[in-house]
Amino acid sequence: MGDKSLVVSDYGVFIGKKSERVVLKKKKEVLKEIPFFKLKEILITTPAVSLSSALVNECAKAGIQIDFVAYNGQHLAKLVPSAMSGTVKTRRQQLLAYQDERGIRLSIAFAKGKIENQLVLLKYLAKYRKKQDRELYKLIYKQLDKIKKIKKELAEIEGQQIDEVREYILSIEGRAAKQYWQVVKKVIPKEIDFPGRKGRGANDLVNSLLNYGYGILYSRVSSAILRAGLDQFAGFLHADRPGKPSLVLDLIEEFRQTVVDKTVIGLLNQGMNFELEKGQLADDCRHKFADKVLGRLKSKERYEGKKYRLEVILQRQARSIAAYLRGKREYQPFVSGW
Repeated sequence: MGDKSLVVSDYGVFIGKKSERVVLKKKKEVLKEIPFFKLKEILITTPAVSLSSALVNECAKAGIQIDFVAYNGQHLAKLVPSAMSGTVKTRRQQLLAYQDERGIRLSIAFAKGKIENQLVLLKYLAKYRKKQDRELYKLIYKQLDKIKKIKKELAEIEGQQIDEVREYILSIEGRAAKQYWQVVKKVIPKEIDFPGRKGRGANDLVNSLLNYGYGILYSRVSSAILRAGLDQFAGFLHADRPGKPSLVLDLIEEFRQTVVDKTVIGLLNQGMNFELEKGQLADDCRHKFADKVLGRLKSKERYEGKKYRLEVILQRQARSIAAYLRGKREYQPFVSGW
């Protein structure tokens, strides 16, 4: 079976079956035809789509999942073939991987992806300051060298099980992040107070935007993991805790900088006005910012030799984790272009 995800987001589309192909139509016009053997899943992101029962029957036979996802990333429903065992196989391997080197390799990949995307974003920020602010340009490249040196430590990690090396990986990630946020503080407009990166309870504008953006991204990562047949509570880099979806926190690391950080820094430097009310983003500002983050998820990045929307790349990465756990391919973190 193929690994292509068919995303249907246009209003008024009819999805049906024609011979051995999925057919998309709108007002009797054929928009697309895809052979069933090339499809892994059909993802429907709009309420105004209709399906034929013949399509559902054929997808069930071919093991193709049909997912319904709200525009805000909420996973609404999933049509899964009743005899499908892929989810069970994947989850069994996911739990077993915690006890062997697969858990370590995945954890290193998540941390490496995060650090490399920090480097990419800093290079992008430096590019636009080479002539405008030579001192800041030099500072950014000085920090880049520090982060690259820290990242090299990931290649030296050895162990049999993730509990043996987790703290060291998190230490590397944390030290790299400290250097990264020092630069971010410098590129934020001077009139905006940014005390440094803070998570829950932060009441300044920059951290409020970052945290809200991460919340939107979190919902998308969670949906991607569920659609890939993975258990979102069985992570590797982030330790197990009751009610803590560790795998969501693992995979989100690769996408924070590209989806959220870049959006926040860009909007603030463009002078977009956001207001706080009692230490929180005002209602209209949350709506305005959410639109920007969701728009960013629809923008394209190069991935495996082609350009895809970031939301599709996210889903593919979740499926790549599942494939790696089942022994089908190596796992490579997503790294953005600049």
